Amino acid sequence: MPIHTKTRLATIMFVDIVNFSRMMGADEMKTMQLLDDFFTISTKVIKKYNGNVIKKMGDEIFAEFSSAISIVQCSINIQDKLKKYNQSASEDFCLKTRIGLHLGEVIFNNNDVFGDGVNVAKRIQPLAKPGGICVSGKVYNEIKNKSEFNIIPFGEIELKNIIDTHSIY
Repeated sequence: MPIHTKTRLATIMFVDIVNFSRMMGADEMKTMQLLDDFFTISTKVIKKYNGNVIKKMGDEIFAEFSSAISIVQCSINIQDKLKKYNQSASEDFCLKTRIGLHLGEVIFNNNDVFGDGVNVAKRIQPLAKPGGICVSGKVYNEIKNKSEFNIIPFGEIELKNIIDTHSIY
C-alpha cells in the first residue's frame, strides 16, 4: 500500500480533560459517560468551525483547522459549552479541559498528521489552566489585532523535547 504524504501549514488543537485519571479511579462508568459527552460536545463545535478531528486518544481530541481565528473561536466556544454543561455537575465529576493551539507546518500521511507543528501544540496544551486556552506566538500573531480576544502573555517557554523556545499566550 503506497504512503501518501502532503505537507502544509495547519493550525493544530489538542483538548484534554483535567483530572480524568482521578475520575476514572473514583467511578469508571460515570467518567465514561462524561467522556462520551465531552466527545459529543467538542466534535460538534469543531465541525461548526470547519475543523477536522484527526484522532480521539483516551480523554483527548487532536484536531486541525485551516484558520487561526476559527480555531481560537472554536476553543472559546468549547470552553463555554463545557462551562454550561458543568453547571449541573458535581465538582468531582465535571468536564474541565485544557486547550493548546499552534500554527505550523505539518505532514499529512494517510489519515494521520505528524511534525513539529503537532508536537508544539501537544506540549502547549498542559500549560493552560483548567478551563483555559494557551496559544503559541504563531497563533497570537494571527489573532493579536482582533479585539474579541482577551490575550495575556504567558512568557517565553522551553517546551519538553522541542528545540526552540516559544512565546506562549
